[in-house]
Amino acid sequence: MLRRVAVLYNPYSEVTVERSTELATWLRSRGIMTWRGISQEARDNPGALHNTDLMVAMGGDGTVLRAARLCFPLDIPVLAVALGHLSFMAEVQPDEVYAAIERVAQGGGWHDERALIRATLYRDGQQFADFIALNEVVLSRSDISRVIKAYVSVDGSPLTTYHSDGVLVATATGSTAYALAAGGPIVDPRSRALLLVAIAPHLTNLPSMVLHEDAVVTIHVDSRHHAILAVDGRENLPLHCGDEVVVRRSSKVCTFMRLRPSNQFYTRLVARLRRDDEE
Repeated sequence: MLRRVAVLYNPYSEVTVERSTELATWLRSRGIMTWRGISQEARDNPGALHNTDLMVAMGGDGTVLRAARLCFPLDIPVLAVALGHLSFMAEVQPDEVYAAIERVAQGGGWHDERALIRATLYRDGQQFADFIALNEVVLSRSDISRVIKAYVSVDGSPLTTYHSDGVLVATATGSTAYALAAGGPIVDPRSRALLLVAIAPHLTNLPSMVLHEDAVVTIHVDSRHHAILAVDGRENLPLHCGDEVVVRRSSKVCTFMRLRPSNQFYTRLVARLRRDDEE
């Protein structure tokens, strides 16, 4: 049963503004308490999402990422509606959303729990910042003409020193995002494994790696050139020489509401990649 539903939309997309308004009106006409807004409004008023049974994310993968950041601390499942360019994280098409919600309200569908990663930044030996990501944590250059130098270890064992545009650690969900663009493999989203991918590495033949789900990746910044830390495409926190970023799988998960069988991931993946090539 759905008593309260949140509808998150992309304010820069006319179609999502229109469709989210129509959906909110439809939900309220059925006696379902409805919050409709953008991610900033929810961050400004955290109580707006309390006691919410479902969040409908209407937009592209960026909107889904923003929904995830709001929902996983409150254990709210996310129903992603494909209104973006690729929408890797969505399976519900815009013309299916009403039927999908009715099916969920009747107890249909299943919960798809996606692994999250936690990144902790240490500066001068002290914890400086802590983040949770659904897709990836990226340590990258901020000067376009400079590479960064980073020592990487896994479970305390030295792996390599990268001279590169950056290094990223991704979840299986994030394997179809930045990690894929950087040459990493696609990993089944049901996996809890971590991916380690270098971005345009220089003078190294070390390939991208799929790590154990309990692996701990430590990235030590040893670069006099400016570097930044980005988490799911946000933050862009400046890093100092000597900083360490420790990345591991989080104990938390992000839950998506799914209606189709999990084995359709591969079929949808090929279709979306083919569509991207054609465009």
